[in-house]
Amino acid sequence: MTPVETSWEEIEAVCLEALTVHGAAAENARAVASAIATAEADGNRVCGLYYLPIFCRHLAVGKVDGEAAPEVTTCGVTVTVDARSGFAHPAIAAGTPALIDLARQAGLAAMAVRNSYNCLALGHHVRPLAGAGLIGICVSNAPASVAPPGATRALFGTNPLAFAVPSKEGAPTIVVDQSMSAVTKTEMILRRDHGEAIPIGWAQDGNGRPTTDAATGLEGSLLPAGGRKGANIALLVEVLAAALTGSALSTEASAFGNDEGGPPHVGQFLIAIDPDHFAAGHFSEAMDNLVASHGAAGVRLPGHSGRKQPVCVDADLWKKAVLLSKSKNRQKPG
Repeated sequence: MTPVETSWEEIEAVCLEALTVHGAAAENARAVASAIATAEADGNRVCGLYYLPIFCRHLAVGKVDGEAAPEVTTCGVTVTVDARSGFAHPAIAAGTPALIDLARQAGLAAMAVRNSYNCLALGHHVRPLAGAGLIGICVSNAPASVAPPGATRALFGTNPLAFAVPSKEGAPTIVVDQSMSAVTKTEMILRRDHGEAIPIGWAQDGNGRPTTDAATGLEGSLLPAGGRKGANIALLVEVLAAALTGSALSTEASAFGNDEGGPPHVGQFLIAIDPDHFAAGHFSEAMDNLVASHGAAGVRLPGHSGRKQPVCVDADLWKKAVLLSKSKNRQKPG
């Protein structure tokens, strides 16, 4: 179908209505709707409208508590947020002001989020830190779908990592947001549903053999980006986002993509660093030189986000989103 032309604001409004109709508190729904709209504006289809029907179903069956109020506590230079089986976005947003304040006071602060849910694109969570003049780092674990080459079962989630670096102008100079898998699970599902082959290096079957069939790869495991080195980084993410935060390991978390099991209770871990406590004036000069050196080499640093006008989205997904926003038949979890 021909893509539909819309806007960031319209996507956010439709998502907000759909999520509230299906049981999310308005404040919680707004944080999630903003993230979905931003992903679509960035052209990041695997973290955008694709997940709206899933989120609405999970609200109905109780896999995520749309009315959960995050609980924030601070101790020294650390922030802990209990998402209480609710959405990750309002939980992370609830702790971010304290994280920023502590980083400015001490030069470095960290935040652990537990009992959380799918946080979609991690870049969404580090941009506010860079906007506050801080270097922001965020990691999250996810239900197991990835394994080192040759493994016969999934051991990690896609376990994404993101970081953002501030500029003198206020907008981030750099935003990097990537999973530790060679491809996202969502992209694999989209390939399977469209009957499209996948490249060698994306996935392996249940016996640890490479495959070009998306369905076979989903039954086996995704492969890490960079082979064993990528698996090692995924392991670090697992330690920080799951073990350190008191959340479920990837092998223990229920799937993001179906209605089976209770809340996944995954975790996120964020670090905020104030450059002024370290290199002070040298940092801005170094960043200017870094940008210039990349430009001279014919490449640009990754990651500006924007509310691009217009935004083109998949017509089928948009139709589903609009229908969900008008649905009055939500079911309360039993």
